[in-house]
Amino acid sequence: MSWVQIPPAPPIPDVSQLEDGEISGLRKSTLPLTKHNLLVTSDLIDQHSIKLLAKHATVFNSTQLAEDEIVKLLPLIDSLMIFSWPRFLTPERTRTMTRLLFVQSILAGVNHIPFSYFSERVIVSSNAGAYSDGVAEHAWALILAAAKRIVEQSIQIRAGTAALVRHGDAAARIRVLQGKAVGILGYGGIGTSVGKLATGFGLKVSAFSRHVSKEKGVQVRHGAKGLNKNLETSDIVVLALPLTKSTTGIIDKKALSRMKKNAILVNIARGELVDESSLYKHLKANGDFHYATDVWWYKNGRESLVTDFPFATLPNFTGTLHVSGPSVLAVGRPVLLAVQNTLRFLSNQTPKNIVDRSEYIPK
Repeated sequence: MSWVQIPPAPPIPDVSQLEDGEISGLRKSTLPLTKHNLLVTSDLIDQHSIKLLAKHATVFNSTQLAEDEIVKLLPLIDSLMIFSWPRFLTPERTRTMTRLLFVQSILAGVNHIPFSYFSERVIVSSNAGAYSDGVAEHAWALILAAAKRIVEQSIQIRAGTAALVRHGDAAARIRVLQGKAVGILGYGGIGTSVGKLATGFGLKVSAFSRHVSKEKGVQVRHGAKGLNKNLETSDIVVLALPLTKSTTGIIDKKALSRMKKNAILVNIARGELVDESSLYKHLKANGDFHYATDVWWYKNGRESLVTDFPFATLPNFTGTLHVSGPSVLAVGRPVLLAVQNTLRFLSNQTPKNIVDRSEYIPK
């Protein structure tokens, strides 16, 4: 086990610097001087979890505070639990958080966190692994929908233009997966779960990763050559990479040209892994190539169903409403793991899933 030296929190300033009165019913005199001060910025954290966290920290919930109250608290906060980066934490306000030492994301990806806002001493933990099995299930739903042309047939039936298939040649565009090759780009928790499910369908599994994997029967490739090999040899390519400065646009015109003309590309990671313009042109030019996605590109700072190109008009495009992660969130596992990791920090243990901020800050 590797250990990261967590710097001790500076002494909590005299709370008399806060104005007289109460902070959402919590009087200044009740603020302990020895505990951590944790700011929770999501109402996803249930009361049982709050009680567990409160054993090690004074817990404040931004969803129950007025904005001026939050601003007064920020200089006292040494730890944050967030879903997406809260809008009230502007660069100016974040710079007042001179005690901040730890940020825990409930999301698996951390590309939403503005690392440049705060000091390098701040430890940021992702929630890697929290969504793996559920998102992998959705990846396979997209793979099967594309391979079996489920959406296209359903539309034909609803429109009254369908005809039952009587002979095999009429279903030539329906793909049988057994014996085909799936290449998984990004072999962390989600990618590994996708690979495990692939074996049940009798597929050959390869992966592109910067890490060594001991998974039996999986060929893991590295570097630019490994990426190209996976693209060239896979019948199905699944994107399970984090969105970093080095993976943004990793599927561009050149990458698409390396793939098989009838490949299925599935994205259950982040929209920006794929260059939007190049993808649309490739889909238009290659009718047997299929793109199936649960994630979308950001427009005006938010993920959006609005696209620069009319993907929805293409029969070789399948999209869902970014439901893979939220469906897992609904069963509580991501919050549970995020709370457990925050408790590790609050009890002076090394948190898991510490992020390398250099992967997210442009040079």
